[in-house]
Amino acid sequence: MQDNQQQSEHVYFVNQLYRDFLLPTILGETSEEILYWGGKRIARKYDLASFEDVNSFFETTEFGTLTKIKERRTEIDFELAGQSVTDRLNSDSQEFSLEAGIIAEAVEKETGRTTECELEIDHKNNLVHIAAKFD
Repeated sequence: MQDNQQQSEHVYFVNQLYRDFLLPTILGETSEEILYWGGKRIARKYDLASFEDVNSFFETTEFGTLTKIKERRTEIDFELAGQSVTDRLNSDSQEFSLEAGIIAEAVEKETGRTTECELEIDHKNNLVHIAAKFD
């Protein structure tokens, strides 16, 4: 059990180091847009073409737990939650563009429709709402 916890803490630390410190420092004001498009590229590289693929990828990378909340004709709503999301929000990280880009690309592959994601952070419940909107 302790090995799993240490591994989880290590992955979280590495994610925090790169995502919340190094990349914003290097990319500056453009980090949000670059991380979003980087997420789309990651989804293509790892062939993330369905909700199940993305969900599994997020668990492996400890990005959080992704839940599909509602599916409509032109939109799918997701929630991203879990300890890593709570920790990031508590450390004042508001950046989830990488995750949004990954989801956008996967939904686009799954539906065959051009897709963009919008984020809304829910500080009260320590989660991120992600709306994948397509034409």
